[in-house]
Amino acid sequence: MVLGARVSSKVALLSARKLFARDSSNKLFVGGLSYDTNETILREAFSTHGVVTQVKVICDRRSGKSKGFGFVQFSHESEAATALQQMDQQLLEGRNIRVCYANKE
Repeated sequence: MVLGARVSSKVALLSARKLFARDSSNKLFVGGLSYDTNETILREAFSTHGVVTQVKVICDRRSGKSKGFGFVQFSHESEAATALQQMDQQLLEGRNIRVCYANKE
């Protein structure tokens, strides 16, 4: 029984670390993008909330068309937090976008 408790507490600790890591990121995942949204448009939309250091719209390798999601990275975690709060569920080029913290790699 002690082994089971030890394993479950270890799992809980790892889950808490993963959650904390996601909540302290300066990189955001942006989903629900219009297929016409490019990196310039995404940068302009998010730069009102802080210094954007990197923007990437993910595209299909073969066709080069957007897959409808991307990433925005800020210089500070506080700027990312503000952008997440202000931009989640907002309209961008006619689509409601979803914004959340990106998973750490």
